[in-house]
Amino acid sequence: MNRVWRTLAALAAIALFLFAVIAVNQEQVSIRFLTWRSPEWSLYWWLLIAFMAGVAVGAAAVLPGRAKGALRARRLRKALDEAEQRAPS
Repeated sequence: MNRVWRTLAALAAIALFLFAVIAVNQEQVSIRFLTWRSPEWSLYWWLLIAFMAGVAVGAAAVLPGRAKGALRARRLRKALDEAEQRAPS
């Protein structure tokens, strides 16, 4: 468990550093795609939106595997409980 907290702390420190670096980019930019043009916003906001979209896509990609693993673990726990109840004491 200690390793998990260290990893989370390191990721949080990296994220804070990146946010600080990105916050310096205050130039106004707009994004053009084919004929569509976005409003002019600070580069910081565009980078933040891209980061959050990446986090959302990553979480959505991992979710089915985690759900499948949780269901399998629940099934195995149930089978183990049934086997323990049937086993002679």
